[in-house]
Amino acid sequence: MPQARNQQAEAIASPPEYSAAPPPSQAIVRSEALPTNTFPTPSESEVWQQAAPAASWVPDRIDHSVYEPSARIEVLPAALSSIDLLGDIAAARRAQLRASSGVRGALNKVGFNLGLSPAEQRAEDRRSRIRRQLTTTYQIAVVSVKGGVGRTTISAALGSTFASVRPDRVVAIDANPDFGDLATRTSRHPYGLTLRDLAQAANLDAFSAVQSFTSINNDDLAVIASPWTTEATEALSGREYATAVEVLRKHYNLLLVDCGTGVLDSATATVLQTSDAVVVVTPATVGGVTGAVATLNWLGSHGLQHLIARSIVSIVHHQPAKPTVDVAAIEKLFATAQRPTCVMPYDEHLAEGGEIDLRLLERDTALAFEELAAWLSDSFPGYITGDSGERGGRR
Repeated sequence: MPQARNQQAEAIASPPEYSAAPPPSQAIVRSEALPTNTFPTPSESEVWQQAAPAASWVPDRIDHSVYEPSARIEVLPAALSSIDLLGDIAAARRAQLRASSGVRGALNKVGFNLGLSPAEQRAEDRRSRIRRQLTTTYQIAVVSVKGGVGRTTISAALGSTFASVRPDRVVAIDANPDFGDLATRTSRHPYGLTLRDLAQAANLDAFSAVQSFTSINNDDLAVIASPWTTEATEALSGREYATAVEVLRKHYNLLLVDCGTGVLDSATATVLQTSDAVVVVTPATVGGVTGAVATLNWLGSHGLQHLIARSIVSIVHHQPAKPTVDVAAIEKLFATAQRPTCVMPYDEHLAEGGEIDLRLLERDTALAFEELAAWLSDSFPGYITGDSGERGGRR
């Protein structure tokens, strides 16, 4: 038996060059050939130690040529960056928006792949303008020297339009020192907090603390109510407004301010001095147009020419019937002063006088508010360019 083991050891210890390791079945046979409950002698142990490397034996010569740098896969040329490559790949087959309404939408439902209609493309472009990024807090004043012309309605619906389209924070402020009813057109505060309460709280750092003074409507518009009540004995002052807005500017990107009818009162004067743009509201009447022209002239004579440069005249229809004046003539009048106009059609939902819900507006009315918001967004400041400190993007 020892002689047979030695012959097996010699055969294993001298394998042919580049031979493979013995199959597991042979190793099992060798182990079964050992007597039960016996241990190999010292000479036998040496034999098995010599035979052991055969099971894990590897060639002593390795071809390193496959690992040479010249044989490696070439990387992208230095002139072609990963961004350029990804851009080319994306441009090769880019998904496109498909029409969802009208004839095009009906055809898409049965398997066609038609792009947006001209009207849908204009809507996408218009909303893209409304979403223009703001690099600083921007304040828009809504003014009218005549009462009952729809100034608060424009403020509420315009603010809701901005809030429903833009991803940042939008707040509407009722700065009317007299009877301010912006909250009745948007959303009432559950505890009756107002702009005066925010001014008295003053130093508020956390957004949650500031937001507690606002109410939120269905379009995510934050609203600060006017402090006017039947028990009020003191009108909102310019100092109170400035204190409250200083806090709001830290947390909100876009501010829309519903002003009072008097441009000479303290609060309205402060609003105009701190605003970046203005919407002048006028009814489609001779008296309303006269008041709008007077408002623009007053701004120009009091050092607020920058507001005139970024002003839009909103012509409001209060009756469903055709107005007695020529609206086209009114638009032509303001066009001579290079001021754009936006005509707001009569809308039953707006005429109700309650809380405004954009989902209940007529299509033409909703479109008019989006156009107004887009025109105002075109004047939003861009990034600071050059060394002059001027802000790009303003018109």
